[in-house]
Amino acid sequence: MVDVHTHILPFVDDGSDSVEKSIDLVKNSVKNGVSQIILTPHYKCGIYENEIDELLEKFNSFVSEIKNREIDVELYLGEEVFCDNRIYKLLEQKKVLTINNTNYLLIEFDYFNYSDILDYAYNIMQMGYIPVIAHIERYRYLDANTLIELHTLGAKIQINAPSVIGDHGKKFQNRVFAAIKSGLVDFVATDAHVNRESSLLSAHKVLTKKFGIKVANDLLINNAKVFFNE
Repeated sequence: MVDVHTHILPFVDDGSDSVEKSIDLVKNSVKNGVSQIILTPHYKCGIYENEIDELLEKFNSFVSEIKNREIDVELYLGEEVFCDNRIYKLLEQKKVLTINNTNYLLIEFDYFNYSDILDYAYNIMQMGYIPVIAHIERYRYLDANTLIELHTLGAKIQINAPSVIGDHGKKFQNRVFAAIKSGLVDFVATDAHVNRESSLLSAHKVLTKKFGIKVANDLLINNAKVFFNE
């Protein structure tokens, strides 16, 4: 499987503060059937502002560590970029990373305070990027009609695995199931942090039971092929 949204890279955000903790997260992912992991550290103005050169250096160092320990997994790099009115300048100045150097950009929004997600998605697409909207179930103000409009626009939708397996309660799970049933979800990922390990194997089982093996494989394997230029 492919985990397209993680905070495993150490020393860059709130995901992990040591190499050993990051290694443990990778090992846990592999045990959960993950063969490809995209590391997507936060970029949030005033909080997490990693310079691309420094981020690449840390990524390459971590990849070497994984290889030295002979862990059978492929690692890729991107960022999860927080959306406010500064994102357009960041994109113009090439200060943030897309997913594995494609034109797909993982973005997130404030969980509680309203953001015009549709407007942001449209503007980002006009700049030549395809927005991948992280953990849409967390935005309490995002209604079903807006989700349909985002899908029609061509934005991609990601949901967190813990929400799929019910870790956040039935309300979140039912919201997720409704979106998947309507064909509005593209990816399920872990959003892994030190305190949030991989649960993709459990999510695959839940999705297979609820929607069938094809849907499970599409959300956890097949749809992610767009990030690898295949």
